Amino acid sequence: MVRPFGYVEDHPVVRRIGDRDLYLGNAHAADPERCGGVDFEHVLTLTDTRSGTTHHHPLVDGEGTEWPAFEAAVDTARDLHRKEGTLLVHCKAGISRSSTVLATLLAAEEGTNFADALAEVQRARPHATPNPALVELAVCYLAAGA
Repeated sequence: MVRPFGYVEDHPVVRRIGDRDLYLGNAHAADPERCGGVDFEHVLTLTDTRSGTTHHHPLVDGEGTEWPAFEAAVDTARDLHRKEGTLLVHCKAGISRSSTVLATLLAAEEGTNFADALAEVQRARPHATPNPALVELAVCYLAAGA
C-alpha cells in the first residue's frame, strides 16, 4: 500500500516487537483513552509534542537530527528496556523515527546487525521504513559500540 507523504492513521497504532515488552506506535498510541485503556510503564516520545510521555527526545525525521539527540534517544530507550515494565517508543506515524530507534536498540542489546533488527521491527510493523539519514546515525551508533 502506498501512502501519501506525511500520512498518519487517525487511530492508535501499537505493535509489539516479538514477545518483548517493547512496542512501536504512532502519535495516538500514547493516549490511553484512545488506545482502549492500554497503559505503558514507559513512553518514549520522539516528536516535538510531549503528549502522554514519560521520556521525551524529539528527533527530526530526516536530515537535521544531531548526533547527541539521536544517541540520547537510543540510550534512553535501552535504559528503559532494561527496566521492569512495558516500553512504548512512538513518533508521529510509527514508521521512521520509532522504527529506527527500536531497531538500533535491538541490534545493540541483542548483538545483531541493524538490518536483522529492522527486519524484526518490520515483522511487527510492515510499514516501518527508516529515513536514510536516521539509518546512517544508527549505523554510527552501533559502530561506536555504544
